[in-house]
This record gives sequence, structure tokens and C-alpha cells, in this order.
Amino acid sequence: MSKLRPRRIAFVVGLAALLALPAVVAALPDGSATVQFGNDDAGSPFPPPSGHDASFNAKDNVIPRTAVISAGGMVTWNVPGIHQVAVYRPGITPGDIVPTGNLETNPFVDDPNGRLALQANPFGPPRPPTFEHTFSAPGKYLIICNFLPHFVFAKMYGWIDVK
Repeated sequence: MSKLRPRRIAFVVGLAALLALPAVVAALPDGSATVQFGNDDAGSPFPPPSGHDASFNAKDNVIPRTAVISAGGMVTWNVPGIHQVAVYRPGITPGDIVPTGNLETNPFVDDPNGRLALQANPFGPPRPPTFEHTFSAPGKYLIICNFLPHFVFAKMYGWIDVK
């Protein structure tokens, strides 16, 4: 009878591992994600004549702040208003970004160091309401709103974590 006990234990451990496998596989990141870049429907309406109610927490944010995808996956940003998506390589942090624009003549961050992708200018010709980028290599990619006041004052940035 004592010879059967190790076999029983091995069987129970093996069965438990087999049952846990789907849970582990199901926890892997998806191949794609959708991120809301700005939320124009949140917060209070813009009071005239200032043009902005300064509700950065409501309007000028990234939802979710971090999206997790698989290598080779694509992120689609829904981008209303004057937001502009900029994607930076892994290793770049918000503190590494040096805004070169100014509010009078160029209201954009415009730091090209480590930048991988930049959405079309929101003040230019009409652009699609979404922006897409494919992430081929694992890493933690910084995404920012390239509109100067949103990045500098609202801290409008997030992460794409590629596994």
C-alpha cells in the first residue's frame, strides 16, 4: 500500500498542474488593445470665453493608463479633439522627454529622441479619429499626448507593455 501513495501524490499533482494550465494560458496578454486618448465627454463643459475648464483629470487622460499586448500586436487609439499620440521606444520615461515647443508658435512637445511614431497634426487637414501602431518587440513603450499643455501640465501619458 505504501508503494501506491507516491503514485497517488504524483497523479494528484499532475492533475492539478493540468487543470491550472488553461488559467495560465488565459492570463497571457491579447494581441491588440484599444486605448481612449482623451475623454471629451467627461468633466464640466468649457466655460466661455476661456476655452478650457482645466479639468485635466476628466478630459486630458489616457484610458487605460497601461495596456498589455503580445509582441506583434496592434494598439488602436481613439483620439478626439486636439490630442496627438506620440509613441516612444522602451526605456524612455516621461522625465526623458524635453518639450521644445512653446504655446505661442508651436504648441507641441516635439521631442524626436526615441520617438517611434507620431499621429498627424490635429490642427492640419482632417485626420482619422483613430491612430494605430504595431509593436513587434517586447518592452514597455511610453505614449504621450504631444500637445504641450496636456503633457506638461496634465501629465497625459501612458504605457504599452508588450510581452
